[in-house]
Amino acid sequence: MTSTTTLPIAMPAQHRERLLQLAREVSFPSGARLFEEGRPADRFWIIRTGTVVLDIRVPDGRNAVVDSLGHGELLGWSWHFPPYQWHLGAEALSPVRAWEFDAKTVLTVGAEHPEFGRAVATWVGQVVADRLQKTRIRLLDLYAPHGSGILP
Repeated sequence: MTSTTTLPIAMPAQHRERLLQLAREVSFPSGARLFEEGRPADRFWIIRTGTVVLDIRVPDGRNAVVDSLGHGELLGWSWHFPPYQWHLGAEALSPVRAWEFDAKTVLTVGAEHPEFGRAVATWVGQVVADRLQKTRIRLLDLYAPHGSGILP
């Protein structure tokens, strides 16, 4: 998956290296819940292998899948914005290997090194904007009378 929001493309090499120095390797089995909507968001991940689905609770008690993420993608952006609570839930669709980051540590290093902090903030903002656009298109596909309305 190549996207302008994946880590290798979205962040300059020197900032990417600084970020990866703060990582720890983790893995999750298929079916593992990584986080729940409404709970405190204090960490994030970059997916190395596998697929994670993002979901939202619906009134009948089920979770509705709203997106899926894979290699190089940021999992979790709620740690970056008050009130620091997950906006969605996440579940491993397959076995997942990832780099995990403590949000407080990354924010502290970003405050100490402003260029790094701006690079992280820009990347997270790009991810949020990209996911908002994808959600908009999905909603239009589902509910608009003439499809997604993607502009030529």
